[in-house]
Order: sequence, then structure tokens, then C-alpha cells
Amino acid sequence: MASGFWVVPMTDRARLISAFITPMGLFEWLRMPFGLCNAPQIYQRLIDNALYGFLKLSPDDSTRDVFENGEPSKPGIHSVLGRRSYIDDILIGGTSWDDLCEKVERLLDVCEQWHLSISVEKSEWGMSKFDYLGHRVSGLGLEAKPRIWSR
Repeated sequence: MASGFWVVPMTDRARLISAFITPMGLFEWLRMPFGLCNAPQIYQRLIDNALYGFLKLSPDDSTRDVFENGEPSKPGIHSVLGRRSYIDDILIGGTSWDDLCEKVERLLDVCEQWHLSISVEKSEWGMSKFDYLGHRVSGLGLEAKPRIWSR
């Protein structure tokens, strides 16, 4: 994801709490800045809401609290299958190339709907094995990532 925290709109209360004063005046954050102590948890909740497959919150309703729960907007929608996410790292796999392409297309549709931008430079597509959260992931499963120690 690219500048992920800036996707999260600040509530009215959060704007007041995070306001700051400079010689040029009082400023309030309209989007969640980096550095707030709960920012990672709030962003993870947004990603989980967006990628679960049904929308607990409307992506266009910027005045609601991120932790507020709601009814699924489309009960027939299923989860984006096979995806795992941790903050801004999203992993999605498939049983075949066509299955993977279908899941990636669904993922991109959800990202567009929730206004989530993907960093193309940081993305890896169609890999048979790769490193993810300190592990090596492949068709054989999950294994510890070998560390390279320089002396």
C-alpha cells in the first residue's frame, strides 16, 4: 500500500485531539497521520473491513468512527479468498494462474472501492516463492527465512 494511513479519515473528535499549533496558526489533521499510537490498529481494522468481502462501513462515509460496526451492504459477497494481510502487506495466492488472476482482480476492485492505493514499486506479482513477514512462502508451505549475516 502507498501512504496507507492517509486513507483513513479523522473523526471530528480525533481532529480536535490531534490538532497542533505553529506560528502560522492552528492545524487539524483531516487524514490519519503517521505516528499516532493507535494508527496501526486503526489502519489494520480498515484493511480488514475492506478486504473481508463485505463492507462493515461505507468507504464514502467519512464522519463515522472506524470501529463502528454495521450491516453487510451486500450479504452475498464472499471474502477475498486466500488473502492474508498485516498492516500494509497483503498476500494473496491461488491454486492456478487463472485462480490467482481472478483473486487479484477482486483485490484490485476492493482497493479501488475503498480508495486504497497500491505501491507498484513494492509489489510482487505471480511469484512462486517470496519472503513475507520474515518467512519464505512457496507452494511447499511456510519456512523460516534464511538470514544473511555479514561479517
